[in-house]
Amino acid sequence: MTQMLFRRDVLGASFAALLPLTSHADPTSGAAVDGDGPVTLVIGDQRGATRSLLRAARQLEDVPYRIQWAFFPVGAPLVTAIAAKALDFGYVGDATATFAFASGRPLKVITVWQMGGDSSAIVIPKDSTARSMRDLVGHRVAYVKGSPGHLLVLAALKRENLSPEEILATPLTAANARTALASGSIDAWAIWDPYVATVELEDNARPLLTAKGLVEEVECGVANESAVALKRDQLLDFLSRVGRAAAWSDSHQEERARAFSADTGVPLDVARLTVSRQRFTPLSSVTDHAVAVHQHVADLYQAAGVIPSRIEVAQFYDRSFVIAQ
Repeated sequence: MTQMLFRRDVLGASFAALLPLTSHADPTSGAAVDGDGPVTLVIGDQRGATRSLLRAARQLEDVPYRIQWAFFPVGAPLVTAIAAKALDFGYVGDATATFAFASGRPLKVITVWQMGGDSSAIVIPKDSTARSMRDLVGHRVAYVKGSPGHLLVLAALKRENLSPEEILATPLTAANARTALASGSIDAWAIWDPYVATVELEDNARPLLTAKGLVEEVECGVANESAVALKRDQLLDFLSRVGRAAAWSDSHQEERARAFSADTGVPLDVARLTVSRQRFTPLSSVTDHAVAVHQHVADLYQAAGVIPSRIEVAQFYDRSFVIAQ
């Protein structure tokens, strides 16, 4: 019964979040062709960040297949759409992927990024007197359920030998959480950039702590099993383009920030701060260390009762994708 209720709760929330989904074909990625024309790769993207990076690095030129993009505010509805075969592929944090795996969805992680911890934080209002996680005991802490923010809260509590029951956990969407933080309806918010940068620069909120040195995470490139079987060549090419774009971005921070601002509507100062903190390294293939990091995340979720039972994350990884550098 616990498993059934867990799946119904997660699936219901996730599919509801699909309603504002927008999608379109990138004009640089081939024409829409029926029949024997180019294969279409349908990519989910959080706030358009991946598409913006690829476009800025000129990696959307001369693509030998069609790319259709679908944009989401956070990762949970994105990974739900992949499982439903509405999308072929997308990037989500290991915490979000774990939540999806625990619901029994037919997904495969085919690539990973090593992540820095500077871009995820627990933020508090400017006039808050909190100085550590212990100061949030008995207070309202918001996060997106099953997200990297949720993971950060659990890890921060564990470091202080506190239990999840010692805070007033408040699951909220990103949009609602920002409003609640500004109004004083919540006392802290666990979130990531560009949301962190936005509330820092526009609402004068401040980070109480970040994930750096606290949570080791990997970003998961997740595909459904059908895409793995039928679109392997296109997925490998796409992942190679992402790797080249990531390498380009290391020495082109300003260009990347300007492109991100122009493509997503995020103010330029927010984009600059976001880009300066979003350090990631796409790996050429899945490593034992990446799987071990993800397993630690899943075990933390299980110990906290976020997922109903222990899962072996290795079964959700496909190590056959080796990406050309």
